[in-house]
Amino acid sequence: MRLKIAKKELIVFSFILVVYLCIAIITGLHHEPWADEAQSWLISRDNDVWGIFQAVRYEGTLPAWHYILKFFQVLGLPYNCVFIIPIIFTTIGIILLFLTDAPFLCKILLPFSFYVMYQESVIARQYCLIFPSMMLLVLAYRKRRNKPAMFFLSLIVISMTSSYGLIISCSFMLWELIILIKNHFRSSKEHNELGSSRFHLFFWIAAIILVLSIIISIPPSDCSFRTVSNDNPIISITGAFYKLVDNTISGVVFLIIFIVSLILYFRKHICQALVYTVPLILYMVLFYHQTWHLAYLFFLVVSIMLIFIERPASEANNKEKALHYILGTYFYSLLIIQCAAGFYGAYLELKYPYSPSKDVAEYIKPYVESGASVDNLGYHTVSVQPYFDSNLFSNNPSDKSYYIWSDKYTYDELSSPSADIIIAPYNVYDNPEDQYDMIPFNSFVVYKFSLLRGNSMSVYIKKDLNLNNS
Repeated sequence: MRLKIAKKELIVFSFILVVYLCIAIITGLHHEPWADEAQSWLISRDNDVWGIFQAVRYEGTLPAWHYILKFFQVLGLPYNCVFIIPIIFTTIGIILLFLTDAPFLCKILLPFSFYVMYQESVIARQYCLIFPSMMLLVLAYRKRRNKPAMFFLSLIVISMTSSYGLIISCSFMLWELIILIKNHFRSSKEHNELGSSRFHLFFWIAAIILVLSIIISIPPSDCSFRTVSNDNPIISITGAFYKLVDNTISGVVFLIIFIVSLILYFRKHICQALVYTVPLILYMVLFYHQTWHLAYLFFLVVSIMLIFIERPASEANNKEKALHYILGTYFYSLLIIQCAAGFYGAYLELKYPYSPSKDVAEYIKPYVESGASVDNLGYHTVSVQPYFDSNLFSNNPSDKSYYIWSDKYTYDELSSPSADIIIAPYNVYDNPEDQYDMIPFNSFVVYKFSLLRGNSMSVYIKKDLNLNNS
């Protein structure tokens, strides 16, 4: 951990931070929040503190992000400025990165990588909390024996970000438990600090908090949210560290080279690195993952690389120096690709609409103000709700404007008689008897160098609805 930064470095880091902020703010101003961002905002807007805690049980996560949103809502932050929140946390992460022992080139490049500069800065989801949390862990790790409070605090903070963060925290706790057990059965107590009562105290406090976090994260029995693993894990994991590839074979080739490189990098700490990474990988592959969630795996691997970074000593042999140079060249080349993806992702965000929700809201607002009824189909249309002060959809089965993942509610049934306006994902509604005019609104999801499946919507307006929307 570095408490001081040299003056020359400070000038460079300040410049890097200013450039990052300019790009992130400009991109954020063009970003249109989609359903996941709107869902969190609505849960926070429509509930008090206890109501938020109850609502997020159906979300499969802890309420830290929603309480952060509530705090900014109380301060008066409008929905169209929600991108400011992830930028604040990402800025904290960059500053923490500057304080670590990471190589200078890494400190220059990482702030412009895809996840830091674009996905974790522009898209207002709880995933923006993982970067600063992991950098706090990197700072605390090496002094965890002498200063355990900061280390275990960082693990608790990581666990509060999402279920992925909870897995990461438990993985680090598992390794500490293994070390404590091994030390307990050693005949000679060579490492007295491992058995110090102070370290034990903070360990068990953190363990209790993590167990409680797991318990309160378990969804209610009527939760309709199920296991999701509908993306090819090989292509997804490849995309996390490189870019999306066209086929599984290309992904396998990349992963073989990448994993071999990591084994060589962690050769002195391979068991520890496996304990830290394997649980998250298994959780993502077997239980739940989407392409844009791979930021957690990216930051986990980057963070443990920073924790275990080793620079060859001057007396190191030529083989060690050559291996260090080859691995450094390989990993920096991947980081440069991440930076290219970050800039290109920002470019795509400026060029294409990420979500059509604001345009949809503005289009139907005159109808709504004139008394027209509105129905919706499915989850994705929830992104239109934040542009209205109260629940918009007549067929909403609950008294909340957000989507409740419960078997008790059905969101795919239209009103009877049918509403004046129906909002649905693109081409989902059959439009019986051709009684509605359909107006399409297109959008595109940005991931590195690609435009993935969009959040496109269609607005169906009854042909006999008498209102001039010009």
